[in-house]
Amino acid sequence: MYGWRKALLCGLAFSSILAAWGHGNFDQKLDRSWKRYRNDEFGYCVSIPARWVKGEAFEGAGLYVETGMKKFSRPMGAIDFEAMASGPKDARILPVNLAESLQDHLSGLQKFERAERMEILEKREMSVQGSAGLFTKHRYYDPQERATWMEEVLFVNRHDTVYRFELDCRLDQIERFAPVFEHLVGTVQFDCAN
Repeated sequence: MYGWRKALLCGLAFSSILAAWGHGNFDQKLDRSWKRYRNDEFGYCVSIPARWVKGEAFEGAGLYVETGMKKFSRPMGAIDFEAMASGPKDARILPVNLAESLQDHLSGLQKFERAERMEILEKREMSVQGSAGLFTKHRYYDPQERATWMEEVLFVNRHDTVYRFELDCRLDQIERFAPVFEHLVGTVQFDCAN
């Protein structure tokens, strides 16, 4: 009888390992195929996961991509990006304050997503292709989802345009989505040829 129980427990453990391994491979399939996106209005390019669901956003100034465990399952992670001109081209433009852009973003998150218990985990200034950048990582509780979410946001001020790149995912999925976001941001070209 003891041998039977041991065999059953080993079988269950092995099937759990296989299920987890199979899920990981499926995630990798969704995340490893990339295609190029070019924004005609602002002239920037970025590579996006080809197998994620995508859609135009921000009145043509950007795009969002999202995915779950499968392509059309409930999203567990999303990346969106946009370019925001700071004023009309013929007017005198003052430098854009990236800290204010971040504060506007966080205020909007709390207002529209009803984010609670927001905690900034990392915030640092950086240079992105010779332009001023501000990176932040924070987590918050979403009372509608009843789950904790993570965000990584990068703002870049380049030639009087602020570019925002944002990862939003469930906390338990950050190990999957953070490398995808890092790869996406690493493919950005601000002056992309046709």
